[in-house]
Amino acid sequence: MTSIKLFSILTLMLFSSLWATAQETKKDDPYADYSYLWEDSKEKAKEDKRKAKEEAKRQKELEKLRKKGLLPDTTSVTESKVALDSLPSDSTQYAEEVVADSTETKSEPVLEEAYIPSDTTITPSVTEDILDDLDRDVEEEEDEEEPKEKKEKKRLEGKPINDFRGGMGGPPSGGSFNGGFTLTQIDGQYFAGMTLNPDFAIGKVGVGLNIPILYGLDDKKIRTEIFEDGVGVTRLITYIRYGVQKKDHVYVKVGQLDNTMVGYGGLVNNYTNTTSFEKRKVGLHYDLNWRYLIGIEGLYSDFNPGSANLFAIRPYLRPLGWMSVPIINTLEIGTPIVRDSDQTKIVTSDSTSTTYQFTKDGIGAFGVDMGLTLLRVPFIQIDLFAQYSKLNVSSPALVDSLETNNSVLGEPSTMSDGFSDGSGKSVGLNFRFNFIANLLSTDMRIERLSYTEHYLPQFFDATYEINKDARIYSLGAAEEMSGIYGSLTGHILQKVQLGGSLLLPDNISEETPATVRLNADVDRLADKVSMHASYIKGNLSTLEDAFTFDERSLAKVRFIYHMNKFLAVGMDYYWAFTPSADGGYKATQYISPYFGLSIAF
Repeated sequence: MTSIKLFSILTLMLFSSLWATAQETKKDDPYADYSYLWEDSKEKAKEDKRKAKEEAKRQKELEKLRKKGLLPDTTSVTESKVALDSLPSDSTQYAEEVVADSTETKSEPVLEEAYIPSDTTITPSVTEDILDDLDRDVEEEEDEEEPKEKKEKKRLEGKPINDFRGGMGGPPSGGSFNGGFTLTQIDGQYFAGMTLNPDFAIGKVGVGLNIPILYGLDDKKIRTEIFEDGVGVTRLITYIRYGVQKKDHVYVKVGQLDNTMVGYGGLVNNYTNTTSFEKRKVGLHYDLNWRYLIGIEGLYSDFNPGSANLFAIRPYLRPLGWMSVPIINTLEIGTPIVRDSDQTKIVTSDSTSTTYQFTKDGIGAFGVDMGLTLLRVPFIQIDLFAQYSKLNVSSPALVDSLETNNSVLGEPSTMSDGFSDGSGKSVGLNFRFNFIANLLSTDMRIERLSYTEHYLPQFFDATYEINKDARIYSLGAAEEMSGIYGSLTGHILQKVQLGGSLLLPDNISEETPATVRLNADVDRLADKVSMHASYIKGNLSTLEDAFTFDERSLAKVRFIYHMNKFLAVGMDYYWAFTPSADGGYKATQYISPYFGLSIAF
């Protein structure tokens, strides 16, 4: 019998302990349930700030009571006691409740200090009147303390944009220094020397340089062609960046532009301004916004002072961004405008020069686009967008070339019905998936395209810079068509990022070509391998030759094998273009193996 009683007591104690632990976990452990998975950290910060303001307000109320003699300045409930016997009968119960509350609520020490003198009569109604007066006093004081400009700023602040157009992940940090001795082949000639490639980021600022010092083994001279014409020595700048696009209020990048998009990509998408290793360009890409409500973004392809080059600008407005209504407060409306009057002198292989024929009088384009975020939770974000754009490329030079069948490409003309500027429209969705606290993330974009004759979607891309005249001339035979544009990008542990895209008409042909793009970025995978590569090929009449190098291709690859923390071997490879003696362009290879330093910091 004694054993049974003892067992019962132990069982009761065990269940009591488990119940107390469960209650404590439920109360104190923020991970007792899974609400933290979808908890908005910004909303939590706002809630914490609100509670802090309420506590400060409560302290002010109690200070007012002390000044009116209702509460003395005491620090412990053990040093003061409510004189219940001296209170009137109608306030005794109220005072008991105050004492009970102060005893039970240990997290509010200000109530534990409650002391009511015996010669003071307090009723609940009187106390409520006093507290109401104090509330009004505190609110008036807060209104006086908080400037009107600050209140207006809070009212007009919009939601952060932070969508797929700004890329994946946060701003890079740290940096690296790569450099070493190299034996380089450029267009069939050999050079010995060294390359230096510092790259670092501090806060919102990032800088990257590419400094080749090459000595010709055939002509016995230091190679200086990279510094001639155009922007000269500034070609050593790979990029100078401030901020992150669509995440910061100010984003500016100067240098080489890769995979650049303006707006939702209807006109400018996967654009690069550097198609030649020798004649790299220094351009500008920017995105500025005021409180996420109004902004302006765009690019300028080349600061070469000899010509006005490709210029794109897109003012945009988020008219309902100040509202707290989901979805519609993310609505964005923009107007992209593009202009190109490129007459830059291009030095050919026989030391003469040429310029583009069809941009002499200037070409352009304009459009209207809009988008909004349908869903944004930590697991997934869904963005919807639509756009319309129209090209303005018609010029006497282009029309004459198409009608007389005497273009620089020597292709037959299909201009039996004249030429008129074409237009296109599209609607699409982007899905961003985040798995396991952003350890694995993907962006998946799918877009339905529809366009008239004499129009090509995403007209200003990497193939546009390979040969502008050829790109513009191809509009003469472009047929009315529908198609699909899709892209997929993913990153793992911020170490590996892989991506690609495909612009695929419903019926692929020379008149309605396809475009393929791939890119890969690997940063010290297993502390041994780094790789940065990009590839694009356009004007595809069939997908069978999508991955063969020719005059429609552009490729850049840098591969590094880290031998240890300081030494590395690697290779740079470019498939780029140089002007030819006949006024066209020819593909050229740049191969540069090297051995030297590779330091991450």
